[in-house]
Amino acid sequence: MTEIKATDVVKRFGRRTALDHVGLAIPAGALWGLVGADGAGKTTLLRVIAGLLTSDAGQVTPGRAGQGHVGFAQQGFHLYPDLTVNENLNFFGALYGLQGPELASRADELLGFAGLRDRRQSLAGQLSGGMKQKLTLVCALLHRPSVLLLDEPTTGVDPLSRLEFWDLVEHLHADGATILLASAYFDEVERCDVVVYMRRGRVIAQGSPAELRGSYPSLEAAFLATG
Repeated sequence: MTEIKATDVVKRFGRRTALDHVGLAIPAGALWGLVGADGAGKTTLLRVIAGLLTSDAGQVTPGRAGQGHVGFAQQGFHLYPDLTVNENLNFFGALYGLQGPELASRADELLGFAGLRDRRQSLAGQLSGGMKQKLTLVCALLHRPSVLLLDEPTTGVDPLSRLEFWDLVEHLHADGATILLASAYFDEVERCDVVVYMRRGRVIAQGSPAELRGSYPSLEAAFLATG
C-alpha cells in the first residue's frame, strides 16, 4: 500500500496561484475526501499527486516517480467514444504494459466487478453516464494501483448510478487501496474517513465529516458562494 503526501506544494499558472503551500498526509489504506467549489485547486492538486503536473515548489508522493502505483479517474469522460468497451480496455491495458491472458483476465474481473460484462461490445460513447463513470474507473484499475485518485467521479450521473459507484469505491477501500476523492459537494464526501476543505488554493480545514459539519454548518453553501 502507498500513502499520499503533499508538503508545502505550490503551483502557479502565470500570475494565478492554483495551489498555495498545500499540505496533506494521507495514510496508506485511507479514504479521504477533498471538497471545495470549482476553482478551489482540487483538480490541480490531484494532477500534481498523479505526476501529470510538476509543482513549482514543495514535494508530493507518489508524484511522477510513483505513477505506476496510481490510478487516476479524471473529471468528465476521457475514454474513446468510438471504441467499444473491450477496445478501450485493450488500449489502456497496453499503456500499462498488460496484454494477452493477463489483460483478458484482469479486464473480465473488473467488468464483472462493475457490472459491465454484458456491455463489452457497446461503444463507450453510447453508454449511460453512470456506465461511463464505471468504465473510467475500470480503466484506471487495470494495473492494480495502490493509490486511486477520483476527480468529481459522479458529476452528472443519476442517483442510482451514484450509489453504485460509491459501492465500488467502498469495496476498493476495504480491499486496501489509498483513495483521495474530490468533489464540489459536501454530501458526496461524507462517507470518507477524513474530509479536507480547500478554498482558493489553500487547505482551510480538515477533519472527520462530523467535525467539519459542526465547525462549518453552512459549508456547502459557502463553497458555492465563494469558491
